[in-house]
Amino acid sequence: MTIEDRVREFVKADLPLVTSLFMKKIVPDDDFPLQNLHEADDVAEMAGNFFSYFNVQPAGFSLNNYYPWKVKSVFSRNEINKNKMPLTIRMFIESAKAGYWLYD
Repeated sequence: MTIEDRVREFVKADLPLVTSLFMKKIVPDDDFPLQNLHEADDVAEMAGNFFSYFNVQPAGFSLNNYYPWKVKSVFSRNEINKNKMPLTIRMFIESAKAGYWLYD
């Protein structure tokens, strides 16, 4: 199994299961913002487990760079997440490859 697959499985297994209104499991792809589905506490716990499990140096990782996050309203034209980056599975994959958190 590749590092990409291992990280994908780890992140998806460590975060709470999210379902649609019709109880269909929602599975984010590598570039989907995790903030759209998960609360900061859940991501913080997963990230701590990730850094430990994959032996990735967490220096530079701060949830303040990614939260608070608001899902854009259909009626809003304003940019809602100013100065907040989407936090994605791809970021965890690339950081696992490097051995340290790559993003500020």
